[in-house]
Amino acid sequence: MTSHDYPVLALDVDMVLLDYLKGFVAWLRSNGYHVTCEAHEIRDWDFNGVLPGVPRDEFLGLINEFAVSPEFGLLETVQGAREAIGTLRDEFPDLEIVAITSAGTEAVTERMRRANLEMHDFGISSVTVLPLGASKRDNLLALPPGSIFVDDLIKNVRVAEECGMTAILFRQPYNLRETCHLSAEDWTEALSLIREALTERLLPVPNAA
Repeated sequence: MTSHDYPVLALDVDMVLLDYLKGFVAWLRSNGYHVTCEAHEIRDWDFNGVLPGVPRDEFLGLINEFAVSPEFGLLETVQGAREAIGTLRDEFPDLEIVAITSAGTEAVTERMRRANLEMHDFGISSVTVLPLGASKRDNLLALPPGSIFVDDLIKNVRVAEECGMTAILFRQPYNLRETCHLSAEDWTEALSLIREALTERLLPVPNAA
């Protein structure tokens, strides 16, 4: 007889599954703001130097405004994300995939986030929508032992590591200087790391006699 706990794959959404910055930059421009670079060139989540003359309080207000706009619910996928998730679903049919996203507190934001993920057919079983900037610690601690987490923000990756998870930093231009145990340059590399971790976790463990 053998037994094991089946791990869960937990994923951040913005800039891991959905291209938030591309959608946000397009929305800013459609509302008359002068963005000084393209979304893929942004080196700082605070947009320092990207919106000249826009105070921080106004910038935070724009983030909240975008989160309730129709465009927020129509974000495109990060390159390779849908294909990689589809491969994992095929190779590990019992794998539960959940999303933990700090998108905001408005009900319309949560509805659009769920619908956007469903539109792209990620096969996610549950979506937890937290306030902007909220800690994901409690949600990660609730997952089974051996679970895996992917996020683009180093603070969340470090929390996942503290929770004993396999944590993967999904590389974007604004986190290239951050160091951690595991990181993925793209979804091809993330798929390889997740597959390796799952294969290791799912090896049967003999019961103690």
